[in-house]
Order: sequence, then structure tokens, then C-alpha cells
Amino acid sequence: MIAAKRRAELVFSAYELFVDKGYRAVVVADIVARAGVSHGTFYNYFTNKRDVLDAVIDHYFALIRDRVFARAVTGPPPQTLDEFCALFGRIIDHCYELVADEPGLVTFILIEATSIDDRVAERSIQNLTTYGDEATAWIKNGIALGYMDPALDPRLSGEILLSILLSALLSAIRAGADGLDQDRVRTDLIGFVRAALEP
Repeated sequence: MIAAKRRAELVFSAYELFVDKGYRAVVVADIVARAGVSHGTFYNYFTNKRDVLDAVIDHYFALIRDRVFARAVTGPPPQTLDEFCALFGRIIDHCYELVADEPGLVTFILIEATSIDDRVAERSIQNLTTYGDEATAWIKNGIALGYMDPALDPRLSGEILLSILLSALLSAIRAGADGLDQDRVRTDLIGFVRAALEP
């Protein structure tokens, strides 16, 4: 239990530093100083700064999933297109809440981290695939229940839904600088999704 707590502290310290200073400007000495541990303790859990970056990406993609998706999906799968659109609207609202609570998180995970190297981009894509799998399951459910177009390809449609949610996150980061407030983004994206999915 203590080991898991110590590892989590190192991941959190690394994350804070990566967001504050940028990944390339941080060294292991910064991480151990922020966490209040020795270099030896760091190397009990991670081989190097790149290794802790992988842990940061995995942990914070899981946090995004919990904060955005798990909070919105509270009951059985949607039974109608109206229920699906309401769920999608709640997810968009949670995107905005996450960005308001953790302003640096989405910027770091979705923009900065993916530019570090190909390995990070691939790890991010693997994490995003989990979200795409969930969206694909929603599409399959909607088709099976008859409220979505049976001609849809569930996988492709699920990936499109995911890309729409990423656009909501990016709009939340811009905080209205694009001339679009949260209500307008929610309304427009739900309208687009409804038109694309209905039979």
C-alpha cells in the first residue's frame, strides 16, 4: 500500500512539473524534489524520466475517462436517440468541467505530450482506442435498438464520436476565444450527432 502511494506521489509530482515547465525542461532531480523523496526511491519505481511519462499518460487518460465518461454514464445504455443525445450532452459538459478544474491537463495530455516523440503519440492513441471502443459499443446498441441508422459502420462511427468529443475538449481549452460558448458547442455538436446517426 505504501509502495502504491509513493508511486502515485511520483506520478503526480512529475505531472505537475511537466504541465508547469514542459516535459523537456524537467529532470529527475526536479521530480524527486517535488515529491520529497530520494533519487533511489524514484528508481525503485521508474527507470528514467521517460518511464514516468508513460505512467503519467496512462494515469491521466484514466482520470479523463473517469471524469468525463464514467460520471455521465450512470444508468443503462440509452434506449432512444433522445436519451443518447442527452448522454452525449452530459459528456460534453463534463469535458468543460474537467478543463475548468484541471486547465493544464488536457493541454498537456492531448497536445504537448503527443509531440514529445512517436512512442508517446502511440501510447496516447492506445489510450484513446479504449474510448473509441466504448463509443463503438454505444453505436452497436443504438443500431440494435433501431434508433440509429443500420447502415452505419459502428467502428468508424465510434471513432467519429470520439473525435467530436475531442473537439469539445479543445473548444473548452479555448474558453470562448473561438466565439463559441459551452451552450453553443453542446447544441451544435448534439445537432450534428443526431443528424449523422438517426435512421
